[in-house]
Amino acid sequence: MQFEQVFASAIEVAIATAGFSGIVVILGQRGEGSWSQIDLGRVSLLLQSSFLAMALSFLPLVLHGAGVPEATIWRTGSAFFIAYSGLVIPLRYRTIKRIQSGDPTYRLRLFFTVLPMALLLMCLQAYNIFFLGSGWPFVLVVLFEIAIAVLAFVRLLQTLWERSSH
Repeated sequence: MQFEQVFASAIEVAIATAGFSGIVVILGQRGEGSWSQIDLGRVSLLLQSSFLAMALSFLPLVLHGAGVPEATIWRTGSAFFIAYSGLVIPLRYRTIKRIQSGDPTYRLRLFFTVLPMALLLMCLQAYNIFFLGSGWPFVLVVLFEIAIAVLAFVRLLQTLWERSSH
């Protein structure tokens, strides 16, 4: 399997990103227990995306170790991502709407920027299941989830810096 090093690196990045969220939690007002709904949503997104990237990275390694044919590995991973996304996207949208109802200044820009990419990746994964059976579309999903986690982490840091400058 040619993507083993990519997945090993993705696991490391996902764990590191999730771990850095602990630093953010300890710093500033969050460490004192005064969490805003926006910050809770960002930490939740960060952890979900980090752990998903980690799980998606482990999946092909475990299946490969079990002797599953390579095309089946990629099809299984793609199917898992589609199922997960189909469940999680509506949940994330409801959470964001709940946050927005409590804080009308909260905007959905990031969600509506990421959503088309997620839907496009879901379509690519469906194509991978039925036609390609290749690893590169699945690797894109892992990188996408890591990018979301990193974006959530950066937004948490920006919020911390904005609060500390006031």
